[in-house]
Amino acid sequence: MLNALWVLARARLQIVRNTFWRGKLRRKFVSLVLVALLGLGSFGLYGFTRFVVGAMRDPEVADLLREAATQTPGLPTAMAPFLAALPSAVLLGALAMLVFSSFSSLLSSLYLSGDLDMLLVAPVPMRAVFSVKFFGGLLSQYGILFALLAPVLIGYGQGLGYGPLYHLCTALVLLLLPLLPAGLGALLVMAVVRVLPARRAREMVSVLGGLVGIAFYIITQLGRQIAPVIARPANLQALLAADLPLLPSAWAGRALVAAGEGQMLPLVFYGGLFLGASLVVFAGCLMVAERLYYAGWSNITTQGGRVRPKPQGKRQNTAAEQRRLAAIGYRLSAILPQQSSAILLKDIRLFFRDLRSLQALIFPLALAGIWSVQAFTGPPPASSAELPAWAGQFQDLAGGGIAFFICLSLSSVLAGTGVSREGRAFWLLKLAPVSPWRLLLGKLVLAYLPFPLVGTLFLSIVALLRHQPPLIFLQQWAIVLLSGLGCATFGMGLGAAFPRLDWENPARQSSWQSGCLGTLFYPLYLLVIVTLVLGPAVMAEVVGGGVAGMGLRLAGWAMAVTVTAGVVWLGVAIGTRGLERIEV
Repeated sequence: MLNALWVLARARLQIVRNTFWRGKLRRKFVSLVLVALLGLGSFGLYGFTRFVVGAMRDPEVADLLREAATQTPGLPTAMAPFLAALPSAVLLGALAMLVFSSFSSLLSSLYLSGDLDMLLVAPVPMRAVFSVKFFGGLLSQYGILFALLAPVLIGYGQGLGYGPLYHLCTALVLLLLPLLPAGLGALLVMAVVRVLPARRAREMVSVLGGLVGIAFYIITQLGRQIAPVIARPANLQALLAADLPLLPSAWAGRALVAAGEGQMLPLVFYGGLFLGASLVVFAGCLMVAERLYYAGWSNITTQGGRVRPKPQGKRQNTAAEQRRLAAIGYRLSAILPQQSSAILLKDIRLFFRDLRSLQALIFPLALAGIWSVQAFTGPPPASSAELPAWAGQFQDLAGGGIAFFICLSLSSVLAGTGVSREGRAFWLLKLAPVSPWRLLLGKLVLAYLPFPLVGTLFLSIVALLRHQPPLIFLQQWAIVLLSGLGCATFGMGLGAAFPRLDWENPARQSSWQSGCLGTLFYPLYLLVIVTLVLGPAVMAEVVGGGVAGMGLRLAGWAMAVTVTAGVVWLGVAIGTRGLERIEV
């Protein structure tokens, strides 16, 4: 097994070396720049931690803390207990993040890598393959630990004046820290793959990861509301709770503190507990890997075989769903051509079948929630009479800008890259009796749906809770619908003119031409529309309103509608011409 491990690890290192050495010069330069930036960030963390911990030991700081404790009840008078519990708290946070991230990384490394079939049929022990894949999936975790967590722990030791034994134990703790959560994650992965397909499990984990990321984002955005509740002297005791002796992170933290202070008995006791727990979990993974790992791989290889018949209840639900979709398609045929409505219904069904699409919806929905909370709980806006003419008009359009950004985010998720989402199956639509205009119309309706639906709902709620005048609501609503139509049409046209149908990774469906042109077009077009609407309105305020002011406003809106009509025509022309040029 040791010889097989050496051969597999050496082969993997050679692949990494050759990939970097034979890669493009731009990729090498970007990699070196990222490594340099990561090194600078690590050095900054080290210097900051060392300075803060050293300052906490200063006698003057201790005197100031005792004086503040006499004035603020609940404030601690000494920082030594909190400094001793700091490694346990830091390692507990790292352990919690590793528990979640290790499942996804090990799932991709153990079951979704491209060389898995060749390795499992090679004349090498199954445990050797599992070990190489296991530690290969932990390379990113080790990189993050040694780049971000190691500087913090080393700076902590330098600030307290700890010796070489502490730094040696720090390296050992960082090497052993991922074994416990990754071992449990590997056991869970091998059990889950026996029940669920590996790709479906990865999609579910991605959705959960998106929810966790959005939760952190919401916390950072609502910091002003949360900080007064959390920033209390009594909550400092939660730092001591992280040093609970029943937690593996507390074993490692106490072993580090004992190593720094030269206490050998606590070092041997807590260090032995942490070392034993990590090695026992990893050994358990090796023992069950030979059976569960191979069984999970064999399940993946046979998933495309015999089709199982659906139960009677599922068949009835499928028939009822088809009748319901047929009824919806019949209603849409009164508005859209039959081919366009069929493409629209097809894209909607495929969208909700893919969990990655639902994951992408989390961010715009979270933005809508955050901005809604801030708009409803924040101070009321100043009266337009107290502001200059241009500032008052701009304030009236602020709600429309937020609604437009939310709808544009939802539109980009729903419609995606338009034609590129079809991938290699686009030849089915190309050979179908559907004209390019009707194909583009079906996808355009899906891209435009968030603007009249979500935009109207968001602006209506804001108008009701903010008691906005009806004219301001109508102005914001018209701008959202008008600018949304132009952006959706032009973006769909770019996606059809510069498609990318040979993608393998769903995250790389967009071509660089459509991405760059869309990034340049959206803010420029929105600036033109806002200027055409806001400029004449400001001029109308200057001239004093009346018939002349009303004429200026109507002229501004007429120019905005004309520009949008031109953008729609241009997007449709580019899209239809691009669809006609695609060869399959």
